[in-house]
Amino acid sequence: MNIRDAIRRLNTLQRSLAFKVIASIVIVAAATVGFAAYAVYRTAPLAAPIIEPPETPAPPRTGAADDPIESTRLALEQILSARTDTTALGVGVAAVAGLALLVTWFGLALTYLALLAAVALVALPLLLADETRNLGLLAGGAAVLTGAFTILLEAARVALAGSGPVRAVARNVLAEAVRMKFSLVFIVILIVGLAALPGVLDESQPLRYRVQTFMSFGTGLSYWVIAVLTVLFSAATVAFEQRDRIIWQTMTKPVAPWQYVLGKWLGVTALSGVLLAVCSTGVFLFVDYLRTRPAVGEREAYVAASQDEYVTEDRLVLETQVLAARVTVDIDPPVKPTDAEFRAAVEEFIRNERVGNESFAREPAERKKVEEDLYKSWERAYRAVPPGGFKHYVYKGLAQARAANAPITFRHRVDAGSNAPDEFVYVTFVFGTESPQIYVRRMSLGFYHSMTIPAAVVESGGEVRLAVANGNIQNGVPNPDTISFPPGGLELSYSAGSYRANFARGVLLLWAKLAFLSMLTILASTSLSFPVTCLVAFGAFLAAEGSLYMSGALEHFRTEDEQGNVNHLLVVAEWITLGVAWVFSGYGEIRPTVKLVEGRLIPWAEVARGLGVLAALTAALYGAAVLAFRRRELATYSGH
Repeated sequence: MNIRDAIRRLNTLQRSLAFKVIASIVIVAAATVGFAAYAVYRTAPLAAPIIEPPETPAPPRTGAADDPIESTRLALEQILSARTDTTALGVGVAAVAGLALLVTWFGLALTYLALLAAVALVALPLLLADETRNLGLLAGGAAVLTGAFTILLEAARVALAGSGPVRAVARNVLAEAVRMKFSLVFIVILIVGLAALPGVLDESQPLRYRVQTFMSFGTGLSYWVIAVLTVLFSAATVAFEQRDRIIWQTMTKPVAPWQYVLGKWLGVTALSGVLLAVCSTGVFLFVDYLRTRPAVGEREAYVAASQDEYVTEDRLVLETQVLAARVTVDIDPPVKPTDAEFRAAVEEFIRNERVGNESFAREPAERKKVEEDLYKSWERAYRAVPPGGFKHYVYKGLAQARAANAPITFRHRVDAGSNAPDEFVYVTFVFGTESPQIYVRRMSLGFYHSMTIPAAVVESGGEVRLAVANGNIQNGVPNPDTISFPPGGLELSYSAGSYRANFARGVLLLWAKLAFLSMLTILASTSLSFPVTCLVAFGAFLAAEGSLYMSGALEHFRTEDEQGNVNHLLVVAEWITLGVAWVFSGYGEIRPTVKLVEGRLIPWAEVARGLGVLAALTAALYGAAVLAFRRRELATYSGH
């Protein structure tokens, strides 16, 4: 028997029903045993016992800053529960087992095993040497991602199987995805780039920065590459069929315009969903792997090298601020721009200025600028504390943290003078009024610091009262300079769910944005050539993604010079920018990647609102695309 006959027999074997059933049983059993064994390992006791807190109670009215053990005690249970959490392990095992079952029932089990063995022969020797380890990770990661993409793409084709023109058009779109050279190039770039990303992480950096870097680039860049591919492929799959007159055969089947457009959109959306699923799962699993690596100051994961502390600062920030789903609350200013007292102060300021300048703030734009500048000046003064002085602040909306008795993270930053890196200040924070918690902190300037405070400081109405002293009230020594806190420099946050569920909600929103982008491009391609369609679609995509930036930039945009002369061209530009920002405001406000990287909660209400907005926009574009396609004279289209 020659090699060709052996391969033919093995192929017959892997396609037989008996082999598929037996292989499926083996896969399920192996996944179950593997999950159980690793779960036991993850939940085993730490190598060193946790240091018990001192039996002598801390002095009254003194918080965590005087005792590093006490400062992390409230977050310790939450952090250690992350060590023993097997959710990500279950997701990883389920993903691998699911892919293995798909490969088996598609009749490719032995083929994939042979390819896996070939990749292992190439990658393993590279992994053993320090000089080639990154190359080995690249080869192995690219092979795994390619295999996952291939099998999920085949699964999408099977899911779209059946009769009907919509499904037929969608299946043809998926087949085109691997035939078109430019789409294949983007798929390869995406897979290779994601596989290469772990190799560029700097292991000398704190663990929290590595996790944030990987999440930011892994999720953000994957989305942008898939978005570019979505635009190009959506434009090509419609425009090229019209250019090459293939659409004549399609429309004479017959296929109704609404079926053709829906099938094209469904196929492109399925392709983007497959790519997003592969990338997001890879990012999710590698982030959980990074989570099990030692943080700065740890001898092993979750075990501090020093016997004097429970949890290192790097681990504390990672678990409570990065890999989290936090609800954040900033200080609630006592005066708002719409308050009557502030409006009265603005009127008085303008009247005083007009004593020497009758034309002061006569134009609406100039008046608005005066109001904004005055409020910013007041806010800067409100966030500043003179040497030896006190400032009182109030937070609202923390009733849920009080009800759940959840530890609250206090993230703060102090600025003073030029923020010299070799200077330090002592700042006293006093939380609560009935049983105040006092924290005296020695802080570097210009950097964010974190600590944990108890939920007991939250009052019954969900408020937290904070007093800040510019100096050390324990020894009565003030700082020589005024200190200030930038926006976000006095922030409270608490965990309101799992970051894993938060990650899933973020990916769902990204997929909805890609679906909207696909329909937008298909609408353009029904009436325009491929180059013009790409120009229009990319312009709209960039405008939509930058709508929030444009709205913020307009706050500082002025249409008059220093003498008060209005530049009418700038006025036109301002109105155009306002219109573009307004049109895409609903899309631009959906920014799940930023919230995922910062560990902020993406609530289901926000997901429902985002999906509703995108669904309404996509439906409107679909109706316009069908109408445009119906009016198109396809039979006389020459492609020139």
